[in-house]
Amino acid sequence: MVHIQGDQPGPTVMVQGGIQGDEICGAVTAQLLTGCRLLKGNLIVVPRANLPSIHLQQRQVNVDMNRRFDRDYNRFYEDRVARVIRHLLAECDGFIHLHEGSGFYSPRQVNALRNPNRYGQSIIVDAESHAGVDLGGLVRGVLAELNPTVRPAEYRLELFDTRTFDVGTRYPEMRKSLTYYALSVLHIPAVAVEVSKNIRDIGWKVRTQMAATRLLLAHLGVETAMPDFDEADVQAAARVASAVRVNGSPLVPGSRIRLARGATITAESGSGPGRTYSPAVAVFASDRPGVNLLTTPRLALESFSGLEVRADGKPVAQVRVDWEAGRPAAPEGGGPVFVCWLNGRLVYVKNGETLHAVAGDQFVIEGIRGGSRREVLNLKGYTANPWENDGQDVGAEIILDPDNFMDKYRQRANVPGAVRYAVVRETPGAPKASFDLEIEPRRVEALRLRDHFGREVEIPFSAGSEYRLPEGEYELLGARTNGEPGKLMATAGGEPVIEGRKLQVGGAPVEITLRQATTFQEMGTLTLSPGRWAELAPAAEARSMP
Repeated sequence: MVHIQGDQPGPTVMVQGGIQGDEICGAVTAQLLTGCRLLKGNLIVVPRANLPSIHLQQRQVNVDMNRRFDRDYNRFYEDRVARVIRHLLAECDGFIHLHEGSGFYSPRQVNALRNPNRYGQSIIVDAESHAGVDLGGLVRGVLAELNPTVRPAEYRLELFDTRTFDVGTRYPEMRKSLTYYALSVLHIPAVAVEVSKNIRDIGWKVRTQMAATRLLLAHLGVETAMPDFDEADVQAAARVASAVRVNGSPLVPGSRIRLARGATITAESGSGPGRTYSPAVAVFASDRPGVNLLTTPRLALESFSGLEVRADGKPVAQVRVDWEAGRPAAPEGGGPVFVCWLNGRLVYVKNGETLHAVAGDQFVIEGIRGGSRREVLNLKGYTANPWENDGQDVGAEIILDPDNFMDKYRQRANVPGAVRYAVVRETPGAPKASFDLEIEPRRVEALRLRDHFGREVEIPFSAGSEYRLPEGEYELLGARTNGEPGKLMATAGGEPVIEGRKLQVGGAPVEITLRQATTFQEMGTLTLSPGRWAELAPAAEARSMP
């Protein structure tokens, strides 16, 4: 996400694209919007809310993310992203959702492409008005300015009221959408700008969607100087392939690349989303579609035929793989050895051993070292493919969240509060083998701060507690925790506490909220208030670091 602060104070509006991966126009428009200058007000821009579905050019991977806002679900990655989106939206005074819909919406039946069952070329609201928010008036005012500039005239936009609050609405599924959540729960104006999938000129669609967004922002009190862009910016996807390298070799379309079996595969890209438009890039191996090698590590225990580069879901390069022997495969004489990744670190686990992890860790089952067949390895209690549970969990990134696993596979652990699950080899014809994955709760014992004198201070962390510190500026350095500190995220005043940000203790209390970075589950809030060192109770005393 990109936060843009205006030259003058004003309302904060969130603009989001890419929540459904087959609607790329909204992602392009939102990405270009990050290059605007704000004269008044503030913008939060999320260009690609659902990046995995964009990479696959599918509406959804597991579930439709835009139907996960009626409650706090906790099953798929879409649910965790929805948590983050709700958190961002809570800081806003308005919301604009960028979409692409089929056909051309019309309140009257005209033909098969232009009728009340279509969504394209419309601005959608959930009600004419609700809780004092006049959405109908907002959209009509925008359309009065926008439509005279739209050519051809049959591409002009319509107001589309889904009447989501009505008992007899034709669109009850919209009660799970993000715009409905923003309007019904947060009581802020929320609209969806839908351009038509049946218009093939993406440049035209981006310009029209950008014009509608500019006018909506203006009517909501946010004044912008919109960025300059041309067709070359919109069509930038084809330029990214040459910037992608695997193990140091560029992926030239139509070429071949040599990889060593048993070696680590490292993919890197010099291109990515930024303040000027550049597509989001993915590199997929032919045997693991949807697993991006740019973000998910891999050891080449098994061969595959090719690699594909995608830019915002568009295939831009296919490369064949030639395999060389590499390191000799290890024999299974001492029993099978499982190869896994834990938080990006390669680990080997022998048959019967226990691998220790912490809730929220990132876990990938790679395979069996020295195995001579395509392995089937099953983390019991977890389903990589919820619609086809074939027991195959190899290659999928698994966020270790016991609340998301099936209870019947849960085993007792020796560590208080921890749970165990078995990882089982189910490869047909292969010797049976397994290991236990023990997951303990993530705990935070203390926060580490640095005061304005350069002294380090350690504050015991307890959810709901309040601690007093001398007035002044403090910098959050990290946390003392039983897991990796990088798996924690801190916010203060709703905004991330990033490196170098100063926290001012004095006047209003400072609330620091900790969340698990991979699930965005809240772990608790600590309040810092001004006071003298002598006022600290023993249990709440801030200890200087040695």
